[in-house]
Amino acid sequence: MRDFTRPIFMDPTSPNPFRDDIFVDHPENLPGVLQIHQETFAHLVDAIEGVSRQGENGPAGMIGRTFLITAPRAGYGKSHLVARLRDRLVSAASTARLPFEPSRPISWTVLLSSLVEQFSETPGHRDGDHSLLDEIGRHFLSRIVLSRLAEGSIDADECPAGEPDLRNDFAELFSRSSPSPLLDWIDERFNELAENTGEGFLKTLGLRRADFRFWTRLFLDRELGDEAALDALRDPTTGEARERTLQFLRLAAFHRPLLVVADGLDGFFASESAGLEMAGIVTAIREEVPRSVTTVCLNEDVWESVFARRLPSAWVDRLTGDTAKLHPLPREAAKELVVQRLGRVELPDEAAKRFAERLAEANSWSDLETKLHPREVLRQARDLWDQHSEEFAKPESKAPASEAFPGHDPPPLPSTGKPKFFPALREDRLAPDDLQKSPEPGAGDPTGKPTGKPTGKPTGKPTVPSVEKPPPLNPFFAPPPRLPGAKLAGIDSIIRDIRGSGNSVVSETSSAKGMTKTRPVPTLQAGSLEVKPTPNEESSAKQTWPGFTAPPSEKSPEAAAAPVTRQSLEDRIKRKQRKLLDGPPLQLDLGRLEIFLQTVGRHHEGLGQTEERFPGSQSVCLRWQVRGQSVLVGFESPQNVYFWNNLLQQSLASNRREKISAFSHPSEPFDPGLFAGFGFSPTVIRGRIDPIEMSDRELAMLYAAEATLREFEDSPEARKVVQLVAFHLDPLWRRISEPV
Repeated sequence: MRDFTRPIFMDPTSPNPFRDDIFVDHPENLPGVLQIHQETFAHLVDAIEGVSRQGENGPAGMIGRTFLITAPRAGYGKSHLVARLRDRLVSAASTARLPFEPSRPISWTVLLSSLVEQFSETPGHRDGDHSLLDEIGRHFLSRIVLSRLAEGSIDADECPAGEPDLRNDFAELFSRSSPSPLLDWIDERFNELAENTGEGFLKTLGLRRADFRFWTRLFLDRELGDEAALDALRDPTTGEARERTLQFLRLAAFHRPLLVVADGLDGFFASESAGLEMAGIVTAIREEVPRSVTTVCLNEDVWESVFARRLPSAWVDRLTGDTAKLHPLPREAAKELVVQRLGRVELPDEAAKRFAERLAEANSWSDLETKLHPREVLRQARDLWDQHSEEFAKPESKAPASEAFPGHDPPPLPSTGKPKFFPALREDRLAPDDLQKSPEPGAGDPTGKPTGKPTGKPTGKPTVPSVEKPPPLNPFFAPPPRLPGAKLAGIDSIIRDIRGSGNSVVSETSSAKGMTKTRPVPTLQAGSLEVKPTPNEESSAKQTWPGFTAPPSEKSPEAAAAPVTRQSLEDRIKRKQRKLLDGPPLQLDLGRLEIFLQTVGRHHEGLGQTEERFPGSQSVCLRWQVRGQSVLVGFESPQNVYFWNNLLQQSLASNRREKISAFSHPSEPFDPGLFAGFGFSPTVIRGRIDPIEMSDRELAMLYAAEATLREFEDSPEARKVVQLVAFHLDPLWRRISEPV
């Protein structure tokens, strides 16, 4: 075992650990990166565990389930997902692979032969050297005796084994090497057992009496040492092969739930008949094998060319009853995949993480347009390792930033679209001194006052600021286009990107945490930033909000006179954010967030905001539409379970593509588990509820932006400020609107 207390540095001559980019089904490759396709994985586990809970004597008429797992292209990890599933289930289910290969006919005869061979070679799940086929047969024989004991047709004193041993130790009791006389005892009474077994037991097995005799004799002869016992399954007609295959699978599922896998179907691309033949087999297994879950894994191009265009609608409907589409990898899951693969070359953990970070930056993983999948990640890592592996084979040196990427310019700060809300704020990349830097020569200091420094040579035209700018304070944004006059250049790109995007429900709670009782929440009017003062507010000397106190004088001379630039606004937000973080502990104020986001949303044309009311809340809810998906953002306290239950029920009843987002903070965490108390399954909850987890730094950023917005509410540049704030909070819109 590797000693992790001693640093081990990789031999530079070691082979490239990323050379294998195609999954090889081997135990050392499992369990894999648990974050990859976790939702699909959990859904399949739930389905198999569900049929397992039904027990051996499941309800009559029960059928199996079929899951269609598709990926946009090859390399998304379909085969690895199935291998992880098999590895997770261990003894909870048996696994059978359908022999669908272009080199073999798709027929029941081939399937029966393949299944017998697979189960003969697969080790049994119990201790011992028997196969899974042996275990299935012994389980079947034991249940015959148990059923006769339960009926009272066999005296317990006559039976060579007691009920507990028959139920729990059947794999050893019915072994040909067992000292128990049980096998000989059953052989002597074979005709009696075959003829007098009750109809209820036969119905549970789904066997006619003649078929029951066939399988009892086959398994008994096999355990008694007859090497030709399996010859009865060889060379059947097509009809016989179909019946025997389905009967055998029912007996296998009677022993333990059955996972049936159809994978590797790419060789059938554009085949005119293969889809019809495979669909016939898969559909029959679903209808005839109750405790089974069949997964059909294929890429979308194969599905379209082999199945969707060539099957009758009834069979397409059966195959698509349960569908799971594999999505691109989150950035963190891709990094974990790289770090895990580097475990093959004994690289120190810190060096492995540095390599993953380098890979992410070199390939722009933070870009919204970048779609990652396992094979692509491994191939990118392979190329980077070939070029720079020697840099990671030695201890990390504290090199200047300019030397971190030899031969390359330092990568730009990541753009928007992070998988977590405001993750860069946690890193606190910008030093305090950065706040004092002027955004660009001649553009003004952070307060907006001109510096008087010339920019460029006189040309008779207005002076254009230099293109080169220091990194912006918000680490999510690349430098935006210049702002012509009072217009916000660049906001159109956000509007175009989000246009038709997300709906969000906002509801206000009267008991939101942290709201100061001495000052009611101001009512912001649509189309303006006016605040309706309350009677107590007009005579108040100060305006108090949780974690921040803004004197009225702060928004008068400077806010009214200084020209607003993007840099000066971000400087202001940054200062407020630091002040909040240095003050008392922050509390999540849902009412404050509701009013703030409602105000900004009214001025953000790309959100198409509408306002509604929902049962359980007296406040207005916001609805957006994001890339064809409705998004509801709730601002109600998690304690208001009536509201959240109503909201989820209405969302499900609407039958539209929709999700519900809720803000969560350590001061008031939102637990999606509250819906389980109303009978919603984990799968439904995961598919509809999206908690927006926030740290203190993230919450301080929102409060700082909100306080800045209030300072300019009476300013002539109020409209411009709200647009700049909307631009600054672009990651928030993206985080809320991303699919669950």
